[in-house]
Amino acid sequence: MKNILSFLVLILLFACGQKTKEEIPESIRPVRAEKIKLSGGKDQHLFSGTAQSSKETNLSFRVAGNIRNLNVKLGDRVRTGQTIATIDAVDYSIQADQAIASQKGAEANLKSSQTQIKSAETQVKSAETQLITTKSTYQRIESLYENNSVPLSDFEQAKASYETAQSQYEAAKASLAAAKSNYNAAQTQVTSSVKQTQSAQNQVNYTRLIAPYSGVITAVNVEANELVNAGTPIAILSLETQPEVNVGVPEIFITKVKKEQKVNINFSVLPNQNFKGIVEEIAYAAGASPTYPVIVKIKNPSKEIRPGMAANVQFDFSNKETATKTYLVSPVKAVGEDAKGNFVFVIEKEEGYNYIAKRKNVKIGNLLPAGFEIKEGLKEGELVATAGLKSLLDGMKVKLME
Repeated sequence: MKNILSFLVLILLFACGQKTKEEIPESIRPVRAEKIKLSGGKDQHLFSGTAQSSKETNLSFRVAGNIRNLNVKLGDRVRTGQTIATIDAVDYSIQADQAIASQKGAEANLKSSQTQIKSAETQVKSAETQLITTKSTYQRIESLYENNSVPLSDFEQAKASYETAQSQYEAAKASLAAAKSNYNAAQTQVTSSVKQTQSAQNQVNYTRLIAPYSGVITAVNVEANELVNAGTPIAILSLETQPEVNVGVPEIFITKVKKEQKVNINFSVLPNQNFKGIVEEIAYAAGASPTYPVIVKIKNPSKEIRPGMAANVQFDFSNKETATKTYLVSPVKAVGEDAKGNFVFVIEKEEGYNYIAKRKNVKIGNLLPAGFEIKEGLKEGELVATAGLKSLLDGMKVKLME
């Protein structure tokens, strides 16, 4: 009896195991795939950029103060010389008046010094005349005295008069030198006071913020009656007539970009308009960004283009040699890389609806608009996986996704 029960249990377990095995289907990984194909040799690439004004200025005062008038709003168009804003100029006007008064005092002192020079020059001439007269008299009496023709008292008087005249002449010359020195000092003071007056008047003029060129106000950063320091950005003025595009070019292409190179530009918000451009500036360093900034000038701009609009810029790096050639190209997503180099998974057909993924090492060339140039390892028409490369294994069964 026990043998019969054991036999029945074994039959039951075998039947359950067989059923379980039949109910678990084989797992086949789904993949996306594309064909290896030939592509033309035109080396054209599309990069994203942003429209900007070719000239943009942060307008700010050169002096500090309280904003008295703010004459512009966001989006206003202004002309060259138009007043953007003004600062309360009372304190600066007082300083200018004080500087003017100081200048007038210095100019009056200069005139007084000129008068002193003229007076000193007159004294020098008079003293010189007196010196000549007394010297002549002294020499004549000295000659007579040596011949005993005049008494000693006359000789001594003539000598004393001559020496006095000499002293007066020297004193007059010293007074003239002092007057000239005072004049030079007064002249320096006038020059200094004139500069101080100009500086004070400039401070008054700086209380008016003037548009340096015609354009559009693209930002207003303050309000009326606000206290601002010198250099505080008041508004941003952008040139309206000469828009340009700042486009980021990846490092593998930056060496191909040349100044004055012609490009094509289009904007997503202006779908029916195409624009011509020319490369104007090329950044030498990338900075924090993985791309290099390139400035493109729009040759046929439209008034509809505004700063901040997204743009697509097409560069053509083709040359005479490559323009007529064709290349075997693989989708970028199909090419992987590991320690052994670049590889792809070729999807080959098996019996029925099954496929198998086979790893193939490949040698790639330049990155073309359609994908990587394949130099070795593949041929036209082969099917390669374009997704899930990290989870595929050589010889793994797969199925194609619709």
